[in-house]
Amino acid sequence: MATLEERVQALEQEHAELKKAIELQTVAIGALVGKTTLEKLIEQYEKLFDTLIVHDRLTSERLGHLQTQVIELDGKMTGLQVETRQGFTALDGKIVRLQTEMRHRFEQQNTAMNARFDQMTLLLNALGSQPEQEK
Repeated sequence: MATLEERVQALEQEHAELKKAIELQTVAIGALVGKTTLEKLIEQYEKLFDTLIVHDRLTSERLGHLQTQVIELDGKMTGLQVETRQGFTALDGKIVRLQTEMRHRFEQQNTAMNARFDQMTLLLNALGSQPEQEK
């Protein structure tokens, strides 16, 4: 039979082996829990990435629509600028024609007034010289 010391030593050795086995089982359980947790995290990240991809597509579509609207408005503004310039050019032409017409009319009026003034001067001179002849 084994002595007490041998039994204590055997128990200590068995205790050490059980302790190692428990540590290995704890590591294995931790690894399994870690693997499960990791799988859940990966699943959540996949869902998150899918959501981000959908959001990115939606944002890209909206930006595309906005860019199209900006291009359309830019074209409309350019068209309006051209129309405005053409309108100013037409108005400038009308103003020049009116100025030319007014100058022409003023010249006609001036010529007519000068002719009348000359007639009046001649008439006044003729009237002024008649009283001298009567004396």
